[in-house]
Amino acid sequence: MSNLLPPPAKWVLDTKQDPPVYSRPMFGTELMLHRAWSLFDGVNESCMGVNFTTSLGVEELRRRARQALDKLRFVSPLIACTTEDLTSPRWVYTPSADREAWLNLAFSVEDRGTSLNPSEFLNTVSTRQLPIEDEDGNTTLFRVYLLTTSTGAYGLYVHAPHSILDADPSISSLNLMCEWICGKGMDLTIVPSEEWRNLPVDPITATGGPAREWGTSGKTLLQDVTEQKARNTLMHTLPRPSLPESELDMSDPPLRFIATLSEAQSAAIVAQAKKLGVSVTALFHAAHGLAHFTLNPVPRGTEIDFPSDGTAVTLGRYMKPYVEPKTRMVSSCSLLPIRLPMAGLLMERTEKERLIATARALQGLFDKYVAHPCFPQLASALSIMPPSMHDRAMMISNPWRCAFVNVGVVESRLKTLHGEITIDSISFGNRQRTMMCVHLWTMNSKLHFQIQGTAAWGEECMKKVLEETIRIGSLVSRDAKL
Repeated sequence: MSNLLPPPAKWVLDTKQDPPVYSRPMFGTELMLHRAWSLFDGVNESCMGVNFTTSLGVEELRRRARQALDKLRFVSPLIACTTEDLTSPRWVYTPSADREAWLNLAFSVEDRGTSLNPSEFLNTVSTRQLPIEDEDGNTTLFRVYLLTTSTGAYGLYVHAPHSILDADPSISSLNLMCEWICGKGMDLTIVPSEEWRNLPVDPITATGGPAREWGTSGKTLLQDVTEQKARNTLMHTLPRPSLPESELDMSDPPLRFIATLSEAQSAAIVAQAKKLGVSVTALFHAAHGLAHFTLNPVPRGTEIDFPSDGTAVTLGRYMKPYVEPKTRMVSSCSLLPIRLPMAGLLMERTEKERLIATARALQGLFDKYVAHPCFPQLASALSIMPPSMHDRAMMISNPWRCAFVNVGVVESRLKTLHGEITIDSISFGNRQRTMMCVHLWTMNSKLHFQIQGTAAWGEECMKKVLEETIRIGSLVSRDAKL
């Protein structure tokens, strides 16, 4: 096996501890995100939920939701894990832990009065750094919130570190819980003594074990990525906020703004992107990058790189048949590096031509890396590269930045009709530090956009980034001619 990868690791029972525990090392994005969370005050903790109506009464809904969480823990016991050792982080699962005590801590019902107000709720949750602990010393890194109102609007939200919940686990957990609340979906009997068998395998095992190409083209891939990271050309950025990073207060709620395109606008953009041979992700990632140049112009011909050094790609499509993606509640992504010189692309004559050229260049990078047989395990290889804390160095070298993420088509993982439950929308937020982030997702045949970030960026700056990203990306639908 190549020494470029950590060896696949099984869950190991340690009977010398009291009580005995199972543990395994973290790899890939679960390791990278855990380190950032540990070092930077719980940064990127994720909270996502569905907003819905139901014919169920409040007490019946509460009872069923708690039972659904109990089932979710059985099929996805990592949500009941703790962690240990920052130097070589591990997941730790205690099979003998008090199940009822954990459920009491991990399940919360909140009365929101007359208005659900998801954004206000998310802002509040973002100030509650995990883990949560009770007076008896029980802790949880995962919590479910059932939100109720006097007007018939409800919410079901999951909250955890990003190392547990990225987009796929968040959406899958909500879909499973809604199915169970309505008495449908996966039929199972909870046997606590067998729960440990459902602990998730590491990301290398999940994607078929070490790819044989790591000994050949894998070395070239890793060298290419490290050379891209080492480029001396600066990535473009927005003007930095005046607030020093040392004065950031993570207890302050972030700012969050949302925009939704009409069904007709969304369909036109998707159709034009397809004609151009680019994905909606590449199109709006390009638009997001070009918005930086609109809001913070550079002289013509300046040697400068695209304002992003990478993006995450879910491993769902690479999972082997012995892995059930919808019950895998742990971050499972690979990292797609982006270092794109912009001097030539910015020379294109019109704004639309610059958009198309940049989107095609990004699509070329996406296609190149995704097609590589070692790509699904790239994050695992990067996570053990020296220096071991490279993710800390990356964040310090460019702490004030704006990322772009496409969550994808929500309905591909989340049903909107579940018997007594009708889902109207999703809402989500992250515990932010210096980074701003634009999220894109498709739901009900509409493109939805959200920008969130620390208040240090300022409302005007954040709104302009969102507006320009949408305006530039929408240029392709105004005229079909290239």
